Amino acid sequence: MLRGEQFAIEHGSSQTERFLRSNRLKLTLGVVIVEALLVAFGALSFWLAIVIGGCLLALYLLFRRELSGSPRELAWIVAASQALGVLVFVLALVTAVMVVVAIVVLAIVVLVALFADRR
Repeated sequence: MLRGEQFAIEHGSSQTERFLRSNRLKLTLGVVIVEALLVAFGALSFWLAIVIGGCLLALYLLFRRELSGSPRELAWIVAASQALGVLVFVLALVTAVMVVVAIVVLAIVVLVALFADRR
């Protein structure tokens, strides 16, 4: 929600539901940060986090239409945080692989330069 942007209060919505809806992104980022810290400090395995995230996303996609109100908002926050978490973890893995490949290519270039300079 942008600053100054207001949503109409839906008839029958609870205060909890309105709080969750208005703070979706903050709560999602909070969950992602906590999960990332758990993985970074070894309290949660990288691959276990990926599997849990995938399972929670699948559950949300299967049952989202059957939820309403606060449970639906909470399920959206959990699913969004897991999707973002998986994306961050996969991007970290791809970045690590690219760094290793760059180091190997640099080492090969240095070796070629050294062997080309032999007298």
